[in-house]
Amino acid sequence: MKTFGIERERFIMNSLGQIVPKIGILLPAVHKLAGENSLPESLFTHELFAGQIEDRTLPCRNLKELRSALITNDQIMSDVASQLGLTFDYSEFMETSRITALEVNPFDSRHQEIWQAISPERKIAASIVAAVHVHISADEDEAVKLINFCRENVIDALIAIGDHSNRMRINAYRSMAETTGVPQVFASFADIMSYINAKGGEKNVWDLVRYKPSTKTIEFRMFGATSNVDEVLEYVKVCLNLFEI
Repeated sequence: MKTFGIERERFIMNSLGQIVPKIGILLPAVHKLAGENSLPESLFTHELFAGQIEDRTLPCRNLKELRSALITNDQIMSDVASQLGLTFDYSEFMETSRITALEVNPFDSRHQEIWQAISPERKIAASIVAAVHVHISADEDEAVKLINFCRENVIDALIAIGDHSNRMRINAYRSMAETTGVPQVFASFADIMSYINAKGGEKNVWDLVRYKPSTKTIEFRMFGATSNVDEVLEYVKVCLNLFEI
């Protein structure tokens, strides 16, 4: 049985419609309410830019289960944000004029090292995009077959399905990552693992389609952020169909 999960990013917004680097106060409060609702803290986390928050689902067995998980996450985050005088913007590409300050999140030392190392242009590129990532469980043979199938034409078709910004988001992502995001072709699963290890681990693989050893999933990273749960479910359906090709 296939399982699948979602990661979603969204911008943190104040009452004036500005994007504010408030993850430092928002995330601990979200974790507290999640715990009170018997949800693991790991479902809610940060991004590089302190003006975003990310939520995740546990592996789900069907779309009904996934829908319920996404709605529950939304409710937790919205309740906390409201208490703090905040809300969310679900744009996939953000105008820099709306961002009050470019700051790295205060929780992750690796992110802080990246922030210090990258140029001002890459800081901006990393801070103005938000995405939905789809994870689908895959065995070793499926991982090789699917990644090798995802050439530029396939990835461009997937980008188009989740694009709400006339490709501005994906172009900014590619500027930040300094890659087209098209994975290389692999001869075997061992080659995939060697590639990941050579990069220093899965977190340093910025391809738009990648294998994640920690979750044993294929991750699709090209869909733009959206507040529409039904749209997210459509992303999952499209990705699932690729496993049948």
